[in-house]
Amino acid sequence: MIRSSLCTLVLAGFLLPNLHAQESALRRLPTMEAAAYEKHSLLKQQSFYQSGASSWFDVTYYRLQLNVSTVESYLQGRITVEGICRSDTLGPLVLDLVNRMKVDSTFVDGQRTTFSQSTSTVGVTLDRVYHTGEMLSIDVYYEGGPLATGFGSFEFDSHANEPWVYSLSEPSGARDWWPCKDDPVDKADSSDVFVSCDSTLKVGSNGILVSVVNNGDGTSTTHWQERYPIASYLISIALTNFVQFSNWFRYSPTDSMEILNYVLPEHLTTAQAMLPKTVDMLSVYSDLFGLYPFIKEKYGHSEFGHGGAMEHQTMTSTTTFDEDVISHELAHQWFGDMITCRTWADLWLNEGFAQYCSGLFREKEYGMNSYRAYMNSQLSLAVGALGAIGVPDTSSVRNLFDGARMYNKGASVLHMLRHVLGDSGFFRSLKTYANSPALKYSTATIRDFQSVCESVSGKNLDYFFQEWIYGEGFPEYAYAWTSSSSGNDYLLTINVEQLAGKGNPIYFTMPVDFRITAAGWDTTVTVLNDSIIQGFVFRIPKRPSNVLLDPDGWILKTAFSNANVPPGQFALQQNYPNPFNPRTSITFRLPERSYVTLQVYDVVGRLVETIVNGQRSAGLYSVDWNSSNVASGVYFYRLTAHPQTGTHVSDFVQTRKMVLIK
Repeated sequence: MIRSSLCTLVLAGFLLPNLHAQESALRRLPTMEAAAYEKHSLLKQQSFYQSGASSWFDVTYYRLQLNVSTVESYLQGRITVEGICRSDTLGPLVLDLVNRMKVDSTFVDGQRTTFSQSTSTVGVTLDRVYHTGEMLSIDVYYEGGPLATGFGSFEFDSHANEPWVYSLSEPSGARDWWPCKDDPVDKADSSDVFVSCDSTLKVGSNGILVSVVNNGDGTSTTHWQERYPIASYLISIALTNFVQFSNWFRYSPTDSMEILNYVLPEHLTTAQAMLPKTVDMLSVYSDLFGLYPFIKEKYGHSEFGHGGAMEHQTMTSTTTFDEDVISHELAHQWFGDMITCRTWADLWLNEGFAQYCSGLFREKEYGMNSYRAYMNSQLSLAVGALGAIGVPDTSSVRNLFDGARMYNKGASVLHMLRHVLGDSGFFRSLKTYANSPALKYSTATIRDFQSVCESVSGKNLDYFFQEWIYGEGFPEYAYAWTSSSSGNDYLLTINVEQLAGKGNPIYFTMPVDFRITAAGWDTTVTVLNDSIIQGFVFRIPKRPSNVLLDPDGWILKTAFSNANVPPGQFALQQNYPNPFNPRTSITFRLPERSYVTLQVYDVVGRLVETIVNGQRSAGLYSVDWNSSNVASGVYFYRLTAHPQTGTHVSDFVQTRKMVLIK
């Protein structure tokens, strides 16, 4: 017997998007990662590569001289790597380079030397012992047809029957097309990129365009110069029959910077209509974080064919001009390019920040309602996150760049931190972090960011970072309230319970808002919820008519009020999120010890899976269903509870519907 009339469960403080809205949010997800994997399905399990380059060598400069043949899909190169020895060594100096790219010869300080090439590195023999502090210059001549790994690395493509070549090296794909230290911890102080190719093609890259020289043989050589520190994965090229146009960021009454756009001819009209919004984005972010960090060079966009977009330093590569995507990639110029994650375990400092900044741009440009709508979509998608942000699964590239965890939950954590610190403390922390002398144009760890926030705010935030960055999941609240008269006032009692025992942490410590309403009156109070079960009492001037937990949606959570549930009753909550893919959470309450079964059925009544089957004590429970091996469709979940103590004389049975979309 279905007993759905027993109780009413009221979701509070969390917007459930409809199916169309959720699909739309997924389509707008401003990450090159998700889209790239749709195109490169064979690479979905690409292993993450740990750099094998020499740790004793500190790179200061890269010079890439590349000959690109679009006819033969072939690359020839001479790479100069300069740096400082951080310890005495006889070598060899090891650089990252896959052996599909065949090394022809190597030179040390201009003198030819021997080398050895393995699967993913090349070791250059040194001519003598080099001492701590000495400068060392290596030249590597090589050639081959790059094999795309990860998100693509280096690809020969075409559009409208025109040749099209582009790179995307994040996280460890630079080694697929040029020898380097393929590790974000070692940023070069500067770089030069020379590309020789068919003279009918235009080449985009990092920094300032120095020259385009016609070689007189049907080819030309384009020289781009980057004089800000840069990580190897952010060095890029893109070339085809681009058309170009410029917008200008006027950052003072007398100064301006070019926004240089290289787009496909067939997309010019759309680009000219949409990309000028970048000017507003530069203004907003410069006000929030400090002046655009590469102001002496440029910003811009070049189209490529990977899917999504990628924040190549000073010239984002993109397949779309969608506003959320463009604002995401521009934010990376501060968070990712200027300050780069020191290790890939610190990737939240890149991707979570950029994802959140798209919401900040919406807020400054269109108002708080736009910001809240954006963050509601991030929160709803973050519910499906598995694993810890600060301990990412690096077994594959796809796992490292997991959208729900690193992007949606990453943005949600900053949203929550804003409420914890208050607007003043939060925005001062972001600006201080972005302008820290120790971090600016260098690398940072998550601990560095935490330290800045604590120093600026004067608050100990270890609890927050431990549960949200190094922990998993999110709080699941059940709350109830009662009131009684007390003289001319009323005493309001609010009891809050968190689901316990689900992992790390056992429960979440968070400041929680409650909005209390009465006839012609309302107020919001904030309490620190720091235990599994907790009660709060308030004296208020009116008889309360309703209480909402976290009404403005500051917390990643699920919450339901059982204020209208008769004491001692069973309850089965609607799963969340719904629709979902692939994980959803089902919550139920037992007023007494019972034998419980929770089962999933398809639309024709066939049993799909038994999630719970056994004795459970009285309490609030939440279980996850992972539908990875189940097809898209409508499913039903049924809770049957057989009381063991005799208080209830009949079984509780309730069924609800859920929708799986893949």
